[in-house]
Amino acid sequence: LSSPRAAPPLLCEPSSTVWALDFDGVIVDSEPESTRAAWRAALELWPDIMEEAPSIDPREAGVLRKWTGGSWDEMSKDAGDGMPGWLAAKVRQLRPVVETGYENTLLMRLCVEEALSAKRGAGVTGTRPLSAGEILASWDGDYRDYLLARYKVSAEHMVEHYGGIRDTWMDTDLASWIAANRYYPGAPAAVRDALAAGSTVYIVTTKQQRFAQALLKAAGVVLPNECVFGLGSGPKPDTLAELQARHAGAELAFLEDKVETLVKVARDMRLLPVSLHFAEWGYSTPQQQAIAASLPRVRSHAYSDALGPLMLGTGKEAV
Repeated sequence: LSSPRAAPPLLCEPSSTVWALDFDGVIVDSEPESTRAAWRAALELWPDIMEEAPSIDPREAGVLRKWTGGSWDEMSKDAGDGMPGWLAAKVRQLRPVVETGYENTLLMRLCVEEALSAKRGAGVTGTRPLSAGEILASWDGDYRDYLLARYKVSAEHMVEHYGGIRDTWMDTDLASWIAANRYYPGAPAAVRDALAAGSTVYIVTTKQQRFAQALLKAAGVVLPNECVFGLGSGPKPDTLAELQARHAGAELAFLEDKVETLVKVARDMRLLPVSLHFAEWGYSTPQQQAIAASLPRVRSHAYSDALGPLMLGTGKEAV
């Protein structure tokens, strides 16, 4: 087991209640922004492939009309920056498997390549693009690494490029970047109220710290950088072990929308005292929600407006 890292000066005020919150899928629905950023990134990396996406018939792209309320027209419309609606809709369905933002860019290219392959093989038996369900079922670290090798890029380069796309967007039009993210109802207020009540709150996310801080600031949530563990901070179980050591004697609670992360935390013997919570309102499939419900230590919460009472200790059983 790895040792906890040396703690920085304790700028997050100690309290008897300590919350560690994931960010995307818990505080913010960043899917619209991350999808547009991924489209911009993919256009820069692979223009010859991505520029063909608008010419693809949605009916041949492995999408379902019900995703847009039964309208094929919505699938053909520009979803922003020239991205076709069908591609935005399909990547939105795939959001539950994304752990780090740059993976959206890989999924973008995969979806377009699959659709182009089906288009070129029209009429050939068995030629069709992978469905969203098939991609969801097969996506894991190995498949992600396979695509990195197939596209001849590194994860480090993809992270840097994806972050650069966001930086440029923020620098040129911060208001529209903020607007492309949606705060879950009641979530920012829950954090503000918990801080005002004396709780200690950390953000533990795979999002780069500067982007999380920009969105927190826009929502009126003020946290020092030492309380925001972003991409590069290490595995979440190690971060939780560090927080547990830093706040010995306090009750540590962890709220996350990615069930695979909760499974890892639940199996970590260092973290047996940690209270675990699953945010169903985030990015998850019914299958993942069922897994969370099967974990004895995990309490599931269906709606984000339950977060306020939960963090204040007035509605711990709210679901």
